[in-house]
Amino acid sequence: MSFKFFSFKDLIFSVVPTAASYEGYLQDLIPMGILENRFTELGFGVILSAIFAGLFYRDNVASYKKSLAEILATGYFMNFTGRLGRLLQGNTPITFLFPDNREYEVLPQQIKVRVALPTSMAALRKHSHGINLESEVAYISQSTTNEPFWVRAVRKEDGSLTIYEYPRTLFALPRYLQKEFDDPKKSEKSSKKLFKYFNAKIENSRITHSQDLPEKQFVFNHV
Repeated sequence: MSFKFFSFKDLIFSVVPTAASYEGYLQDLIPMGILENRFTELGFGVILSAIFAGLFYRDNVASYKKSLAEILATGYFMNFTGRLGRLLQGNTPITFLFPDNREYEVLPQQIKVRVALPTSMAALRKHSHGINLESEVAYISQSTTNEPFWVRAVRKEDGSLTIYEYPRTLFALPRYLQKEFDDPKKSEKSSKKLFKYFNAKIENSRITHSQDLPEKQFVFNHV
């Protein structure tokens, strides 16, 4: 048990006094013959307190994981409602700079964004590898700020352009949850729960910010 989710202070000021307070309840629930010894009463109280402490700990861990996944999802979704979303909602041609100084100017209406939402860490790694092979890094320069940012994209023969997105931010999860990802057998199972929280938050954000997102140009898929 990690004291990150159940502090020593909680143990002293919550669980221990609770063990003693169970004495009155135990006398009503358990035959008096069993509880004739005061130490036996306290022992039962300690056992019950330990059970509730374990449940409390699990609830804290689950809440932390969900909050972490939702925070990452919120930050990631801001990419779409932020500068990328604003560019696609405009009418000004967007300049993409590819490797070897290949420069293409594309109208916002000619751009499609495919967003992959992985269901596990293994799916994220696999999809990331595939996208890195199939697409190229392209820099977008905003005339309003002159601060370029990059995407992975493919320019089609008809002049249109597809941007391939996936939540790279999820690669940071092992840094925050080392214990969850140290064991290869448990890491995949744990990642599925975390990614489920993440994807649910993304779906919720899509509904909440539908007016800020050019939905026709964004395609969200689970992989």
